[in-house]
Amino acid sequence: MNTSIYNYMSKTTASIHIQPTIENDELAKLLGGQKKKSLPKSIRKKVRTARQKLNKLVKPSLHYRIVKPSAMDNDVVQLDEAIEFTSAKLAKTLKNAEEIVCFVGTIGTGVENEVNRLLGKQKLADAYILDAMASVAVENMIDRFQNLMEIRFSAEDRTVTLRFSPGYCDWPVSQQKKLFNIFNPKQLNVELLDSCLMKPRKSVSGVFGITPQGSESYNPCRDCPTRRCESRRN
Repeated sequence: MNTSIYNYMSKTTASIHIQPTIENDELAKLLGGQKKKSLPKSIRKKVRTARQKLNKLVKPSLHYRIVKPSAMDNDVVQLDEAIEFTSAKLAKTLKNAEEIVCFVGTIGTGVENEVNRLLGKQKLADAYILDAMASVAVENMIDRFQNLMEIRFSAEDRTVTLRFSPGYCDWPVSQQKKLFNIFNPKQLNVELLDSCLMKPRKSVSGVFGITPQGSESYNPCRDCPTRRCESRRN
């Protein structure tokens, strides 16, 4: 596994390099199947070609900070950076957190540029498959980052919560601005647009908590009636 961790700019800010992998079943879901083998042979062939291209285009970058919460109530999480996140479900998820990991990650602009090139040539299927693979890749990178943090803190008898991104559940996407304020924008390879969308598109930001081992773990999906949500975590 190509993974390295090093200090970046200050003691509390770090950058981690994780080369993402493509989980076949996750890709199949985006392409309309249940598992890889359920996809038509013609699609599987295009996936193999796109995979080779993707490996050359992906430029992973992930920055994170670990900060302490200074206050917590029913719908507000306040950090020691004098930043407040407003979300009842986020506050409930992080209520036992001793520290909070804030992160911004991307796989770069290469895939996005190639998708646009393919669209310009009317190669719609190729563009769609490559775009789907890029979505799986960036989520895989963040999953692996969180797993690494879980392993790291298990040595301290601590664990991590589910992660949240602005726009998820009741956390307004507009609070993306507050999350980005935790970082020096010059450190990031991601630009936050006025719309609160990120550039490059294949980027993910969010937070998760670090709690004592055995703490009550809250999953907001268990209280949600929307069963067909793609982001549902059982």
